[in-house]
Amino acid sequence: MKKRNITAIIFLISILSITACQKTNQSPLTSSMSMKTSMDHSNYEEFKDAYAKGEESWISEEEFIEIKSVLTSKTSHKTYELLKFDNGQMILIEFAPIPQNGEYMVEGIKIVPDELKDFFK
Repeated sequence: MKKRNITAIIFLISILSITACQKTNQSPLTSSMSMKTSMDHSNYEEFKDAYAKGEESWISEEEFIEIKSVLTSKTSHKTYELLKFDNGQMILIEFAPIPQNGEYMVEGIKIVPDELKDFFK
C-alpha cells in the first residue's frame, strides 16, 4: 500500500510540475497590460520581452522613456484587427477585450480613410 501511495504522489507531483512549467497563452489584453506594467515600473528589459523574436530592438530605451511620459494611471485597452483588401481598402474591427463564452466578440467596425492608410503599412 505504501508503494502505491508513493507512486501516486510522484505521479501527482510530475503532473503539477509539467502544468506549472507550461507557458500560458497571452491575449492582446494580457500582453498590453504586461507592457503597461513594465512602463509603470520603468523596466525597459521586461518591456522588450513582450515583443516577438527579432522585433525587440524596434524601440530604443529613449523612445521607451518618451512613450512612458504619456502614461496616465487610468488605461483603457482596445483590441483591433486590420483587414487589408487587394483593392487597397482597409477595415478596422474592434473586439471586446475579454472573450464572452470563449469567443472575442466584435464591438465596432470602421472603414479606414485614405489619409490614414499609410499609418498601417
